[in-house]
Parts: sequence; C-alpha cells; structure tokens
Amino acid sequence: MIESAGLSDVGRRRQVNEDSFLIEEAASLFVLADGMGGHAAGEVASELAVNAISDFVSLANEPHEMTWPFGFNVRIPYEYNVLKTAVLLANLKVTQSAEQKSQYAGMGCTLCIVWIRADTAFYCAVGDSRLYLLRRGELRQLTEDDTLVYEQVKQGIISAEEAKSHRLRHVVTRAVGARGRLDVDVKELTLQPADLLLLCSDRVTDKLSDVELCRLLVGSADLKESCRSIIAAANEAGGEDNSTTILLKYRAS
Repeated sequence: MIESAGLSDVGRRRQVNEDSFLIEEAASLFVLADGMGGHAAGEVASELAVNAISDFVSLANEPHEMTWPFGFNVRIPYEYNVLKTAVLLANLKVTQSAEQKSQYAGMGCTLCIVWIRADTAFYCAVGDSRLYLLRRGELRQLTEDDTLVYEQVKQGIISAEEAKSHRLRHVVTRAVGARGRLDVDVKELTLQPADLLLLCSDRVTDKLSDVELCRLLVGSADLKESCRSIIAAANEAGGEDNSTTILLKYRAS
C-alpha cells in the first residue's frame, strides 16, 4: 500500500508557478515536472508533460492491446518500455506545441517519475528534479542530475562542494522539450516496509542539503506536514523559485 502527499508553492519572488505534479494513487503513478521558459511557457510545458505521461501509463495499466509509437524493446522489462515511451510522448507534445506557437518557443521542463507495481518502484528522471529514498533513517539520492556541473563532478573537474555554488549549476544537459533524441534511463527499486520516497524540484535541493532534508523527514508521521515543512524551509532560505515535493510511504499489504 502506498500513502502519498504532494505540495507545490510559487515561492517568494515568482508570480507564476511553473511546476506541475501528479498523484494518481489508483495507478500508483507519481510525476513531478519543473517548467522552463518565459511568458508562462514553463507552466504550459510542465502541464503538457504530466498529462501525456498520465494518459499513457493509464493505458498501460489496462489489459488491452497498445500502440507503441517508438517501438517496444523486448530486452527490457515492460515497465521500462512504458516509462520510456511516456517520456518520449511528453517530449513530442512539448516540442510540437513549441513549434506551433511562437510564445512557447524554447519551453521545456524537467521530470521525475515513480510508478509502483507490487513492491517495486520503477523510476526515471530528466533534468535536475530528484528522487530520494529514506530507509532506516538514511537518505540516499537515487537519480543523477542531468546538468553540466554534475558532469564535471563525475569527471573530477570540480568537487561536489564546489558544484553547490557553481554559477552554471542550473544548466541542464537533458530536458523534455529538447529536439532530437531524448535518452531515458529507467531504474527500479525493491521497496521495503516504511520506505519513504521524496520527489522534489531543484529549488528544494538548491536550498536544503541532504542532511537538512533527512532531518525534516525522519520521525515525521504526517506526509502532508512534511511537504509543508520542506517547502517552508526552502522559502525561508530564499524562495527565489517555485518549490514542489511529493512524498510516498510504502507499507506492505
């Protein structure tokens, strides 16, 4: 069984919330999208992406024949195919809309998706929205940031500490809305009772360290209140951008 809660906040300096999120407990699908682009285009991109993913995963949950517009890879699990296709469809929706309306040119969004089937969480991320696991009091980041700075950290060019304040830390190397091929890496995690999953936008992790996030989550029984606490802390630390969190708690049935 999955217990969930989500919250999004415009922050202290923005007029428009360009983040979108989806909680579909019946389908065990959870999506967070952080929009990018001027003239409210980021808001449009994130909403288009979330809706496209929801529509396709809903089809995949039904026992009937499906069309796979980008093909079906028999070498990987069904769930991997579903999430990869859902993200590619989202990318197509966003790029087509950007081409049709000049005010949407260049819009896009980052994504973080969790789809739970039985005791397994299938997940993927595009951009710098993140997924964390809190297990037995320890917080671990499950996704990798698709950013220029993170690539430099992996190559040993800069340290993880230097990356936190790097002026180019928000330059993403992958995003929904990009033309050309979009690679989607799907992974899975076998859940254990009391596992807590946190999906969050980059403004949350910009302002709060993993240690601070862990402190806010450990011992909290109310997921909605935990979401409020995380966003309040991010706003207190600056609140320059929108902040969004989704929390999922797994309980063995």
